[in-house]
Amino acid sequence: MTATTGWQRKVVLLFKSERTLNAKKIINTFNDKSIDEMKATIITEQSCDATALTHKPKVKDLQTHLENLKHQFIGRSELCFYHAALVVLLRRKYKVEEIYSYFEQLWITEHEYLLNHLSLRWVVSACDTFIDHTKDSVRAAILMNVITLMNTLRVYETKYFLKLPTNSESMPLIDDKVTLLYCGDMPLYDGLTYFRIGTDDSLKNMRSRYETFDNIDKLATTILLSVFDKLQNNNSAFATLRLLHNSGKSKWWSDTHP
Repeated sequence: MTATTGWQRKVVLLFKSERTLNAKKIINTFNDKSIDEMKATIITEQSCDATALTHKPKVKDLQTHLENLKHQFIGRSELCFYHAALVVLLRRKYKVEEIYSYFEQLWITEHEYLLNHLSLRWVVSACDTFIDHTKDSVRAAILMNVITLMNTLRVYETKYFLKLPTNSESMPLIDDKVTLLYCGDMPLYDGLTYFRIGTDDSLKNMRSRYETFDNIDKLATTILLSVFDKLQNNNSAFATLRLLHNSGKSKWWSDTHP
């Protein structure tokens, strides 16, 4: 194994620091406001950084990422954006126990508001967050149903959008719609996107979360993964997208499955 050089370590540390730089200040800004104040504050174009979407630094820092994200919440309350900020901080592993306590308490006290005002995309992100951080295995197992439901929906909506032949082995790979889905995220509805063929990692992440249940119930997890793998090897929408996928890092199927 090649040893990491001094400058390489500095780059890694710089990248890690920028991923959470100003996180404390950001959290304190939200904590200085009450829930009612955040509900009453509606995000407008004027309250967003107009340069955020065009500014692309070499290392994407936390502040820039949140400013980019804020544009997605125009017309929604600051509380919805606060929820998204908590999810981002947890994904970047900033003070996980503390931030997760804020996240969990927000859902306990404001679940009705959040379910009525968040897009499906952010409800799904919330479920991912609970699964990754809750100590309640029953809650995690129940919320995996949301992830499975939404990912299955996206996969089949994507195949329907592509309108490919039933026989996945003979499908044309050069198609305008296929090209569109290789290029990036395309909106579906309520904040959801079609499956970004080629690189989408949502199914890989779903499978990884399935695998975490092995320590809770090995038999049930074995059955679940076996059924999931069979769907990748039969004439299903999962198999269609598997054929189009080209990123080894985000593959969601097992090559060893018969």
